[in-house]
Amino acid sequence: MGIMNLEELAENQKLHIEVIAKTGRLEYDVVSKFSAHGAVFVEPIRYKEQVINFVRSDIMINVFYTRNNRKPIEWRGCYIKWVEYKGKQYHMITCKNVGIEVNRRGCFRIFVGEEGLAQVGEHTGIMKVTVKDISATGFSFLGDRELETPLGGGVRLTFEDNIRDIRFDLSGRLVRKVKGEDEKTLYGCKLYVSNRLVDSYIARRQREQAQHLQRQLTERSKFTFEK
Repeated sequence: MGIMNLEELAENQKLHIEVIAKTGRLEYDVVSKFSAHGAVFVEPIRYKEQVINFVRSDIMINVFYTRNNRKPIEWRGCYIKWVEYKGKQYHMITCKNVGIEVNRRGCFRIFVGEEGLAQVGEHTGIMKVTVKDISATGFSFLGDRELETPLGGGVRLTFEDNIRDIRFDLSGRLVRKVKGEDEKTLYGCKLYVSNRLVDSYIARRQREQAQHLQRQLTERSKFTFEK
């Protein structure tokens, strides 16, 4: 497995920054200007002409270095400061952790938290459930009882997002079943086919979360690193 220290990055390398918070996530594409003092410097990242403040305790920052025909390198738990260095302004990226090669195959999941109705298997009847999350490839929900339906069995789930006035009727197959400490069972399901309604819903929720988080981050905060 390939590993790499952040300061080993050369200039003009494409980086992808992922900012994760409870209220959503944001992503930025930047280019490294240079490395110095164990950090990587990039042009200031802005939103509506305001420099973004990444110095917060309620976010997690991951940085990805995408390489041609090779797996990307990921640095987890990075820090980003808006600094002045030799008379110019930058965002300075540092990370205590080493970068490791990763596979980026996961789908973005949206927390739902709505009540719904599910049928797991052909002859189990319909039970009330709490929809946990939804993604472009699947969904999961919590039920009060563990059904004997084997993995691979068919599942149908219906629920509504009352705030956005959207009703879902999803079909998939059971791929995971986990009994929790609270005696509830988590059912993980894979959609049989892609669903345009799900895709548009996830995109809408992502935009809403991103806008909210972006507003939180546009609080100016600059550090003088070195003049």
